[in-house]
Amino acid sequence: MNKQSQLVIHALQEIVSNPRHDEKMIASYFAASYQQQVDGKCLDYPGFVSHMALLKTLTRQMEVVLLSVVAERDTVFTHHRVKVEKCDNTKSEIEVMARFTLESDRIIRCDELTRLVSGNKQDHDLGSRS
Repeated sequence: MNKQSQLVIHALQEIVSNPRHDEKMIASYFAASYQQQVDGKCLDYPGFVSHMALLKTLTRQMEVVLLSVVAERDTVFTHHRVKVEKCDNTKSEIEVMARFTLESDRIIRCDELTRLVSGNKQDHDLGSRS
C-alpha cells in the first residue's frame, strides 16, 4: 500500500470514525484549499469542517468499512461504507465511492458519490448535509 493510500485511510479513520470533532486533526490531513463535490453539492474547506461538525452532533458513532482502495500517483479511489449510529439510536449505512486527489501530503480534492444502503430515507444526504 502506498503512502497516499495510507494517508486517505488514516484520514477516514481518524476524522470520520472518531466520535470527536477535531479541527486540528482535519487540518493535518486536508489542505486549506480543499474542495469536495459530493452528490452534486460543492463544499470548500470551511464547508467541509462545518459538515463534519454537524455530523458529530447528529451521530453517536460512525464506522468506516473499506471495501476497496486503489491508488496511482496523486489519486486514491475508495469504495467504502459508513455505518452510522445517530444520537436518537437509529442506524443507517451509506455506500461511498470517492476519488481523492493529494498534493504535498494533504488531500486537496474529493469527488464523491453516496448511496443510502439502509436506514431512514431522511439520512440520504448525510454525505453532504451542512
